[in-house]
Amino acid sequence: MATLDPSCDVCLNLHVTKSAIVWCSECEEAICEECQQRHRIQNVTKNHKTTPIEDYQELPIYIANIKLECEDHNQKLDFFCSIHSEPCCTRCVFEKHKDCRELKPLPEVVEGVKSSAAFSDLEDRVKDMSQVIGQLIAEKLYHQSNLEVQSHTIITEVERVRKAINKHLNSIQNDLLHKIATTKGQQSENIDLLVRKLSQMKTNIAEIASGLEKTKQYASDYQTFLGIRKLIPEIENQEQDVISIESDHGMADVDLQLKMNKILDKMETNVSEFGRLEIYFSPPTKFALRKESQGQILLIPSSRCLSKLKLSKIRSFDIHKEESKRGENNFITGCDMFEDNRIVLIDKQNNRLVIHKEGFFIKQIRFEDTPLDVTIIDLNTVAVTFVEKKTISLVDVISSKILKTIFLVNKCFGICSFSGKLVVSLNYKIIKILDRSGTVESAVSKKDNATYCSVMNDKMWYAAQAKGLIYCCDLNGSVQWKFSCGKSDHPQGIAHDAFGNVFVTCENANKVIIINSNGTESRVLLTSDDGLTKPIAVHYNRKTDILLVCNKFGRCFMYKVQATN
Repeated sequence: MATLDPSCDVCLNLHVTKSAIVWCSECEEAICEECQQRHRIQNVTKNHKTTPIEDYQELPIYIANIKLECEDHNQKLDFFCSIHSEPCCTRCVFEKHKDCRELKPLPEVVEGVKSSAAFSDLEDRVKDMSQVIGQLIAEKLYHQSNLEVQSHTIITEVERVRKAINKHLNSIQNDLLHKIATTKGQQSENIDLLVRKLSQMKTNIAEIASGLEKTKQYASDYQTFLGIRKLIPEIENQEQDVISIESDHGMADVDLQLKMNKILDKMETNVSEFGRLEIYFSPPTKFALRKESQGQILLIPSSRCLSKLKLSKIRSFDIHKEESKRGENNFITGCDMFEDNRIVLIDKQNNRLVIHKEGFFIKQIRFEDTPLDVTIIDLNTVAVTFVEKKTISLVDVISSKILKTIFLVNKCFGICSFSGKLVVSLNYKIIKILDRSGTVESAVSKKDNATYCSVMNDKMWYAAQAKGLIYCCDLNGSVQWKFSCGKSDHPQGIAHDAFGNVFVTCENANKVIIINSNGTESRVLLTSDDGLTKPIAVHYNRKTDILLVCNKFGRCFMYKVQATN
């Protein structure tokens, strides 16, 4: 900025110090109040424009230091040489510019410079660079906040897996303990039975031994002789029972031993980590500044190679089900995602908007009419289309209240938002762009009937399901390219990433394809092998690179999309 508290230059020449109140750019002098009065009435200076000194002090130093006096000759700069692009005095003209034919009086050259295209161009470029930097800062701050969300998601998943492992280990431990108790009980019962049998045999033997002892003591020889003949078969039977029980399987010694599962036995040594935390560094978005006819600067990210895209599954989940009044299942026709990872979905069959987060049901909002699609327009507000009612409703998802209803003359199908505008696909091959108040700003003609559309900067995409064509056009409807994926595929939902690549759900083919920004290449990303069955709704979060795909009857899939080296 210019020097603070300048003194009056006129008074300084008289060795008097007074504070200046204005600056004269033509005299290149600071002037006090008293001198200003003479400055206004003198013929030489009365037409000079002055600037309040406090405003002059706001000038950048490099502007304030620009003088109207030639540094080489100390004369006033009166001309401007367009060939050398420099101001010059009369001596400069004579010494260095006498052969230059592009000399013009300096006052003519500088007249209207502040309203010139060159000055406006500089203002636009500075403004747009500031916006770009602001966007970059906002993007990095968003990614920083998203680290907290990702961290919470990972911790939740770790705790879920840990609980599942603990539950499973408790279950198989209880099964084993039950088996141990049952086996121990069975073997103890067998031993008890055998002991009782042996005890009875021992009793029988003891009775025979006692009988022999008493016979020996008190019986006559005749009685003894005849008694021995009767005892011999009995003793032989007892001997046979003893021999028989020795070979009984029940006489085997029982040892209970545990052979540990090899995985569990070596868990401490083989399982050294709960999971591997992987950090993926996606290539940073490369921006180039490009001037458009309206003086705007657009962010043009570098392209992505489709073959190097990698999808990592985050989760799959089923939409909260409710018994349909018509006795049918869910019918998911639209989806979008808030920055805090809340997911909003349209269940056309049950006239409701359903909200999930991290796979868990949060709430639902019911409507009297049948909705078709949804798009997020701010932190807690969504726009919902109603086909037959020909309306768009702005809904607060916290209070579940309809804030505003926009009435149109056509049936409303797919909807998306960009730059604070609503873009809705209508029947009769029309797409309209509206502001949030419902004012129609422009209408774009479609080449074919299409339910869904997607917009980024100056491009628009829509899928003509009946013909199997994907169109890319400008905001005036002029087709830039079209891609055929086959009539039988029935392309439906459409979304795009930050690079202009387009994701399309093919309902009848049970797949999701991606088409590059030029419409020259494509790749199948997901198929029925990944669980797709009649996919319709699709959304791509361009800040987190998360792809959300929903089957018609309520199964949803979330994938992280990354570029590999």
